[in-house]
Amino acid sequence: MKDFDIHIQTRLLFGPGNEKKFYDHIISVGKRIFVVIGGGSVKRLGYLDRITQGLKKSDAQILLFEGIEPNPTSKTINKAAKEASEFKADVILAVGGGSVMDASKAIAGLVYTGEDDIWPYVLGGKKMGRMKGAVPIAAVPTTAATASEVTPYAVISNPETNGKSPIGYPFMRPTVSWLNPEFTLELPPTTTRDGASDILSHVFENYLLGGNASPLSDRYSEGIIKTVVETLPLVIAEPDNYELRARLLWASNLALNGYQHAGREPSGFVMHSIEHAISGFYPNIAHGRGLATIYPAYFRWMWKHDRCRDRLAQLGERIFDIDKDDVSYASLLFITRFEEWLQSNELYQSLTDIGVKEESFDDIAQYAVDVYGNGKELQAYPQRCCAGRRPGCPRSRQRQKTNGIRQKDF
Repeated sequence: MKDFDIHIQTRLLFGPGNEKKFYDHIISVGKRIFVVIGGGSVKRLGYLDRITQGLKKSDAQILLFEGIEPNPTSKTINKAAKEASEFKADVILAVGGGSVMDASKAIAGLVYTGEDDIWPYVLGGKKMGRMKGAVPIAAVPTTAATASEVTPYAVISNPETNGKSPIGYPFMRPTVSWLNPEFTLELPPTTTRDGASDILSHVFENYLLGGNASPLSDRYSEGIIKTVVETLPLVIAEPDNYELRARLLWASNLALNGYQHAGREPSGFVMHSIEHAISGFYPNIAHGRGLATIYPAYFRWMWKHDRCRDRLAQLGERIFDIDKDDVSYASLLFITRFEEWLQSNELYQSLTDIGVKEESFDDIAQYAVDVYGNGKELQAYPQRCCAGRRPGCPRSRQRQKTNGIRQKDF
């Protein structure tokens, strides 16, 4: 196993029975609570009133900010941060999906720094890496997807530049998160499917590129993948089944809490980099849907260029019971079976199917390699792998044919 460093500082409270503990924890941090929500579904479904009433019983003062959009924009975040600063918020409380939680982290950072614009702080921005802190953050996820309730990352969009870029600091991890599966029971089928795709992507990314040094992390990751693959169609058939919803919500959290890559080589998030570029240009595309669209092409690109076939074959054996004696065949069959799973769960489509125009392809690709790569390629190999760069490496001849994932490759 490789060395690793994991610090999960978020207190996780799972299930409706932990409601009072959640309120008590927030109140112990501060009583001036700035609540952030999205388009209003949490209000319509009664979740917001339930949470605010619970907090007010402890004399909390609450200011609501409503209107965080999918793929939250820097302009909206800046506006919310100004209101939170004027309110002198002690805590930023996110109630919603990944976009609401991501926005809340950025709001918390701006309030702490006293700055008025988040965009310079994102990856590629002139103030990248210079944020010094954030006011405490709490989260109530209402989707099973991003796991933003346990991560230190947020992804911000800027429609003026067609940009979409992350920001991340250890202090942006929520101090406490309440995962109540009841709040996911009303999710529509499309949102549920998109969320499942997002969960899988978090595990696939490092599993494929991280090498074979951590068999226990492999089994951990495979358990998440197997759970999502088996549970999604059951949830679609029984959307109000609490136990099934609970499985997906917990799988979402486990997929991105850090344990999923412990002991493996570090690697980039290639699919996320490409999808962020896509939905930066087309903000109406849900992140999970964009990722689902990328899977087939990315996996087949990996297979074509003889990358990670052993890892794909291992997934084939452990997820779909494919005999992996012939690694080349087993890895390709895994891709085929996974595409069939995508099709059966209405997650299989092309970029043009979801509204991406062909004339945008080059600009999207250029943005991806400029912001997330080195200007020429994305890192489609482990960070400590030379990818054929060292003299005498057996992959050097292959590298002459395929120099990373380049702009023209997608």
